[in-house]
Amino acid sequence: MENFKYLDSKTVELAGIAASIAGGCRPCLDYHFKKALELGCTPGQVKESVELGKMIRERPVKDIYEHAGKLTNNL
Repeated sequence: MENFKYLDSKTVELAGIAASIAGGCRPCLDYHFKKALELGCTPGQVKESVELGKMIRERPVKDIYEHAGKLTNNL
């Protein structure tokens, strides 16, 4: 990952895992998951990246459900 000056390759792949989940891209997740393990990321690091991606993906869903609830309560 010569494109990044301040992020090491492990960090980039862990971010890639989280972004893949947040974006719902299965081929991307497969790629970044494999690459992260090849680079020596620990199972704990990978699991935390997965959890981060899930949190990011779920946030707008929770927000829209809450907003819809507020709108329908005003009917």
